[in-house]
Amino acid sequence: MSNKGITADEARKNSQSSAFGADEVLEQLETLIQANSKAGSTSITSQISRERLSVKEIDEAISVLNQRGFKASYTSTTSIYTVEVSW
Repeated sequence: MSNKGITADEARKNSQSSAFGADEVLEQLETLIQANSKAGSTSITSQISRERLSVKEIDEAISVLNQRGFKASYTSTTSIYTVEVSW
């Protein structure tokens, strides 16, 4: 069986060079909003790792969505942010 997918070593290198911040969170949430709104949904819930994302960055992303008229909020545990957005 020949599989040319990502290796664990490649995934580790990606993680170490990651630049995931408020802009990337917004991009990820916007993609979900776009797809789910086209499917007839009126909300999304997304989980994002806290490993490389500060409270300041998640607050910034949530603030931008609220300014755009969405109802956005998040909760957190020691390992993840759970983001809820409705429209």
